[in-house]
Amino acid sequence: MKQVLPTIPETSFASKCYWLGKHTWNGLKRFVREHIVLFTSLVIIAIVLLFISRPYLQHLAITIRLYSAPLFFGALGVILANWLWLKLNRLVGLLIGVISIVFTVTFFSPFEGPRQYLALWWQYTFDDHVTIDTLPLTEHERIHPRSAVHTLAQEGITEVQEVSDPSFVRDGDSYNWTMAIEPAFLVPRLTGTVNEVMSVPADRPALNFSGENRDSVVFSTGEGMIGPRNSQFATIKRFGLWRYFNYEPANVRYIRDDAGAWAQVISLIRWKGWFLPRPTFGGVMIIRQNENAADGLKTFLTGAGEWISPKEIADVPYLRGQNLIPKQVSTFVAESFRFTRGFFAPMPGYHLGDIRVPNLPGDQNDQPFTCFFDFGDHAKLYHYFALEPFQADKQGLNTSLFVPADGVGPTLAYRHYDREEALTGVSAVVAKVMESRKNYDWSQNSAAEQRPVIRDINGKRRFFWLTTVVTHKEGDGTSGSQFIAGAEPDITLTDANYNTVVWVNARKPDGWTDELKEELSTVWDGESSQP
Repeated sequence: MKQVLPTIPETSFASKCYWLGKHTWNGLKRFVREHIVLFTSLVIIAIVLLFISRPYLQHLAITIRLYSAPLFFGALGVILANWLWLKLNRLVGLLIGVISIVFTVTFFSPFEGPRQYLALWWQYTFDDHVTIDTLPLTEHERIHPRSAVHTLAQEGITEVQEVSDPSFVRDGDSYNWTMAIEPAFLVPRLTGTVNEVMSVPADRPALNFSGENRDSVVFSTGEGMIGPRNSQFATIKRFGLWRYFNYEPANVRYIRDDAGAWAQVISLIRWKGWFLPRPTFGGVMIIRQNENAADGLKTFLTGAGEWISPKEIADVPYLRGQNLIPKQVSTFVAESFRFTRGFFAPMPGYHLGDIRVPNLPGDQNDQPFTCFFDFGDHAKLYHYFALEPFQADKQGLNTSLFVPADGVGPTLAYRHYDREEALTGVSAVVAKVMESRKNYDWSQNSAAEQRPVIRDINGKRRFFWLTTVVTHKEGDGTSGSQFIAGAEPDITLTDANYNTVVWVNARKPDGWTDELKEELSTVWDGESSQP
């Protein structure tokens, strides 16, 4: 009789996982019993990392997220090259390995090189933008540059405090500079609160920072606070795992809600795309004022903020038409217009139809400029970009770009080059202003923050650059050089078509049109009218 040997059953994968988990759990229990002090210390360290260090590590998480694609493909290529080297053909393996390394190095950074090139092309190709045929009118022009507003506000502080960066926002039916008064030194920044918000009308030549333009508030977080009391850190603590790796806080602004209460509005950048990451508008986080001590403790432990998605902003009245979108997002949109003439337009050595966002040397508030534009069927704040030709010595206005500041609606582009309009670009305005008054002391003064002003005058829609002449003021050694504009700042309006500078009365903005008519009547004589 044939003897049948007993079969040894194969151990299944599930069984292996079970025994691994069981032995691991038993080992962990034994470790806890034998090293209770060490285990307790590790738990405390984990809690500290969770509640305190998580915001500090978020930049690392975003970096890993941005670099993961090229590293993944690079590692995959190296593994494949190693397998080919050992199993098939050493020459093929070496070739694949070299290609993988070159690919990883070339595409490693999401901010430059071929990867950035492709990301900008993708943005322009698939982003929602519209070409318009008529320039909008401007309203609510700001008299003072942003940096001058910050300096003037600092001069009005009578306590040991600091002023946060001013933000140009809609406050009800007016458009104001808003900023918070925050603690100035280490201990108050760690333990104190933000107790005042200032809101100053931006269209006035003389700014009043006294009590009538201040409101009492109680925020346990602030833009300049330290550690758990920092508004951006509090926002990061509210992120779930998905947002932690894909969203990051940007600007902190103070905006009045529909009930008239001040709220902190933190704009979010969302990194979209894995292989070609692009900064997009991720909505906002709303931090309300503290009602009691428990709110402050909750903020310390779990952060603060209510997320409003970009799609929901249009349904929130006090957020519609606001200045919300981060500068990094709108700048990326503007840079993508380098591809207006096709995929190869920005190619090195080619640059046919290529454009640039010009830098403004010496100006402490580069583009974009946040301005109010009236398009007839809609009027609100936009981030404005004056795009110029790629060559730095060519300073004509190529395209006027309007990015909705609330993130609602498409980007609007008025292409001056298509209409053969030879308008002076923003980077050339400073020289025009300085040349118009050669006897001015330009060693101590400068022309700052050129903003567009568009008016209907004598039957034509005319484009001007509004410039505020500011005085340089040395900083205290920590803030560096600053500049201010006095109670009666000098204002110029430069006709972008004729390069003619008109010095207007800053106290009477309503009379600027009449001043322009009087000063430029001889320049405009003989031109054909155009509706």
